[in-house]
Amino acid sequence: MKVNLINTFITWTKMIKLEHTLFSLPFVIISALLSVRYEQSFNPEFKPDLIVFLWIFLCLLGARSAGMTLNRIIDAGLDSLNPRTKDREIPAGKISVNSSWIFSLLGILLLIFSAFQLPRLCQILLPIPIIWVCLYPYLKRFTWFCHLFLGTTLGGAALGAWIAISGSFNHIAPFYLFFAITFWVAAFDIVYAIADIEFDRARKLNSIPAKFGKENSLRLVKAFHFITVSLLYLMGESLGLGMIYKLGLLCFLGGLIYEQHLAKQEKLELAFFTVNSWLGVGLMVAVFLEIIF
Repeated sequence: MKVNLINTFITWTKMIKLEHTLFSLPFVIISALLSVRYEQSFNPEFKPDLIVFLWIFLCLLGARSAGMTLNRIIDAGLDSLNPRTKDREIPAGKISVNSSWIFSLLGILLLIFSAFQLPRLCQILLPIPIIWVCLYPYLKRFTWFCHLFLGTTLGGAALGAWIAISGSFNHIAPFYLFFAITFWVAAFDIVYAIADIEFDRARKLNSIPAKFGKENSLRLVKAFHFITVSLLYLMGESLGLGMIYKLGLLCFLGGLIYEQHLAKQEKLELAFFTVNSWLGVGLMVAVFLEIIF
């Protein structure tokens, strides 16, 4: 029985692609570190409890786990018809729908419990991420704005991290970061959706590639990347970040240009996951070094 539970848990982590947490975690850390820096500009003695960072991470883990699991449950029927996704865990019978519902509920409970260890405003705003993760899986059935909505879910995590440290909306910087992440995530989700253009059109599912075609989608990706970098630059300026951050942002821009090149060559998995994972980590390192030096 114990072995079966462990195997089910391992299968579930593969199903939700736990490693994709790398997309959002670096930006959550960036937001928290910058919030600490801003608070210390007024009060040099300000030092948040280290356990706050643990609760922030657990909020992110709970929300993302619940959201991805719900997405897999709701899309199981479509996934079974798509040659690219028919071998996913639920359509392939590797994990049951009932088990998946349990894991999604546990994720939401983890989010709720962790949020209640954070400042009051985090608790007040708690219904928003719960609604976000429950609503997103349905959106592609109704609107091609689903890519931007997905972006807000990850951007909201960074906004929440700032509040978890400061306890309030006390600066414009986290809003710059929120919208930067929104457009960055929307861009790579559009890239990912290029692989399913024909399937989405046949099933009347909404995505920007299915609506506007590959070439127009790649043009929009470039526009979204420009917006992302512009907002990250404005965030740095609003907080007085220096040359180390700007060099990190320049590297981030280079990575986005490389992603565009890969997407044009239809190396979608490399463009979607590998490049974007390292982009967030690289910018996080730049922010950390900026704060240290």
